[in-house]
Amino acid sequence: MAGLLDWYDQNARPLPWRIEKVTPWESLLAEIILQQTQMETGLPYWERIRKAYPTPASLAADTEENLLRLWQGCGYYARARNLYKLATTLDGDDLPETFDALLKLPGIGPYTAAAIASMSFGEPVACVDGNVRRVISRLRAEHLSDSDLQNEANDLLNHERPGDWNQAMMEVGSLVCTPRNPSCDICPLESICLASNSSDPEQWPLRRSTKQTNIDAVALVVSGDGGFLLEPRKGRTLGGLWGLPYAEGDATSDLLKGRNVEEIGRIRHDFTHKRLNITIYISEATDTDELHNPDSVPLATLDRKVLNFFKGYLGEQS
Repeated sequence: MAGLLDWYDQNARPLPWRIEKVTPWESLLAEIILQQTQMETGLPYWERIRKAYPTPASLAADTEENLLRLWQGCGYYARARNLYKLATTLDGDDLPETFDALLKLPGIGPYTAAAIASMSFGEPVACVDGNVRRVISRLRAEHLSDSDLQNEANDLLNHERPGDWNQAMMEVGSLVCTPRNPSCDICPLESICLASNSSDPEQWPLRRSTKQTNIDAVALVVSGDGGFLLEPRKGRTLGGLWGLPYAEGDATSDLLKGRNVEEIGRIRHDFTHKRLNITIYISEATDTDELHNPDSVPLATLDRKVLNFFKGYLGEQS
């Protein structure tokens, strides 16, 4: 695999952290944001958040709500909550420089710890993300377990340039060894790849399917001159954000009790593990409702979608 680093040096995408020198903290922000967000979507969030919080201490000195406001729309908000917890845990210190120490921080798993340890501090530890999993599975033409994948990645790792090697493996997976229609003819690993000599390289690795559960839900838009009735969200998915009165399943009937409501339509909203079929109701605010400007709080994408539907409905009525 001697040609992999040569290929990387010539073909790596000019991502911001490859063009300019960035701090380990900025690298960590990039890794966390891009774990579950596509590159073109995540880059503006990375730029915005690193400018707002150039150090862990600057984030710890602010509020979680302000971080979530910058994060809104990026999804998987547990990442932001864990990032804030990580910054406060450091208590003014810089990021630790080893894989083992990084792994002890909130929200840091083996992949992220290996990425920062190798790319920022030169520690020879191998990263395994979805791209690397695909590359190694096809190199070996095997459906490998997670532990076997990590062992293979460790064996392949270049100890002189571990950070670049990890990025090169991920870059091959992203640009060449793609899930569909891999470009085997231009791959720097083609000569040693068993899958490239098979009739169907795409059969590796074994696909991990995620089944969505269909759930009926209700969202209530209560509006008045002061804005909308909004409340803090709870739970792992959207906890820390704000949103409209909302309920799922059997709890939906309680949400509408005591109000004069009107149904205005339905929308669908997808999470990884569930598909929400949301019926939207509207109601006028009462004197006891505490109304908020939705731009003044970190609002979930789900709620912005509901509010956009509501605004469209008002436009149709005028």
